[in-house]
Amino acid sequence: MDELIIFERSGIAKVFVSKGVFYDYSGRPLAFLDDKNIVSYSGKHLGWLQDGYVRDEHGDAVGFTEGAQGGPITPIPAIPPILPIPAIPPIPPISPIPPIPPIFSLGWSSRTLEEFFTG
Repeated sequence: MDELIIFERSGIAKVFVSKGVFYDYSGRPLAFLDDKNIVSYSGKHLGWLQDGYVRDEHGDAVGFTEGAQGGPITPIPAIPPILPIPAIPPIPPISPIPPIPPIFSLGWSSRTLEEFFTG
């Protein structure tokens, strides 16, 4: 997987994914991807990356990639900033057994991407 830009509900780029690691735009690693599961470096299951949407534990969309399908209507994304050089991520913990995914909704979560990744 090359770099993937994650936009928040407003269409502003807030996070990017490189080599299965989610980073903020300061280059700080936030979480990692285990199949379609998003897992924090503390070992907590945060949500899913499915069909171009970042989904929270309730199945609501928290963010999206260009070309996302099967979720809420997305705005026209703003031009993202230049990607920073990412920091070396920590060694990921053993991933927890993921919960059964909820039915993914057509709505947006009330949480921001920052709230999603920081808990």
